[in-house]
Amino acid sequence: MVLQMAFDSGCQLKRIRRSRNWLLSGTKKQLEHFAFSANVGWISVAVDKALSGYKSPIQELLERYPEITLTQLIQESGCTMVEARKAIDEFEGL
Repeated sequence: MVLQMAFDSGCQLKRIRRSRNWLLSGTKKQLEHFAFSANVGWISVAVDKALSGYKSPIQELLERYPEITLTQLIQESGCTMVEARKAIDEFEGL
């Protein structure tokens, strides 16, 4: 049941070898959807804990190169102009 919900959310839930440990992978949006739809406490806690330190590729580029231009940010990250402008405004605290 949990495996099917992970699959439906676009995530992958795999057992690590023969241990009792599991590996959950997916995008931030997919993981958030899975945590909400699973309605299982430990899954929500684990996903929230893992995503607390998440930074988008745009944020990582801005932190690494604070003087990056809008065009360079779009080319490097593959984002749209609107996303790049929003990320720059958030980074600069506007």
